[in-house]
Amino acid sequence: MFSYEEYKNYIYEDYDELVEEEKMSRGEAIARTFYEYDMLAKKSETDKAMVFVVFSEIIITHQKILFTFKNYIEQALTELDFTVIKQENKLTLEQFNELFSRQKRVLQELKKMPLDYYSRVCWYYDELIDEVHKFINNFELENKNVDSLVSTVLQRFDRDCRNTKSEKFIVYTTLAENLLNQGLTGVKGFQDVKYELQVFSIKDVSDEQLTKDEQEKLAVRISKVLLKIKEYEQYH
Repeated sequence: MFSYEEYKNYIYEDYDELVEEEKMSRGEAIARTFYEYDMLAKKSETDKAMVFVVFSEIIITHQKILFTFKNYIEQALTELDFTVIKQENKLTLEQFNELFSRQKRVLQELKKMPLDYYSRVCWYYDELIDEVHKFINNFELENKNVDSLVSTVLQRFDRDCRNTKSEKFIVYTTLAENLLNQGLTGVKGFQDVKYELQVFSIKDVSDEQLTKDEQEKLAVRISKVLLKIKEYEQYH
C-alpha cells in the first residue's frame, strides 16, 4: 500500500506525464491512470478512499465528465465506510479527518459538473483549441523555420485527428486561423489545410462529442476562415 501522501503524488505524476509527455487529452489521461490504480483501490477501504478521492479531485478540474464514469465514481465515494477506514488504522487522525473532508467536497463538486454522453475518450472543444494554440506558440518561440509549421502541427495532432472528425476539424481550423492571423498563407501545406476545410459539413461532426452549440461555432469559424482565404487570394 502507498502512504497517504504517496497516493496523491504518484497519481498526479502519472496523470501529468500522460498529459505533458504523451500528449493525451485530459479525459484519456485520467482514464489510463485510473486503470493503473483500479486494483490498488481494492486492497482495503483506506486504499479505495484515497484512490477515488484523488481521482475525483483531478476530474473536477476537467470541463466535463463521462456520465457513466460519474455514476461509478459517485457511488464509490458515497459508499466509502469511514468506520472501517478508522478501524484499519492506516491513517493518522489528521489524515483521516482531511480525507473525510476531501470526500465531502469532491462529491459536491462532481454534482455540478457538465456531463459527457459520448463514450469515446477524446478532446473537448475548448480544451483542444487551447492545446493547438499553445503548441503553435511554443513552436514559434523555438523555431525560425515557419515553413515546417503545418507539418509539425499535423504530426503532433495526428493521433487526435484520426480519433474523431470533430478533433480533426478543430485542429485544422485553429491552425488555419493562426496562419491567417500571422500572414503565413504561403507556407508549405497551407493549401492542404484549405482543402480539408472546404470539404467540411456539419453532418460530419453531428454524432460526435461536440454539443450543438460547439458544432455551430466550429462551422462559423470554418466559414470565416474560407472567406478570408478567398479574399486574400483575390488580391494576391
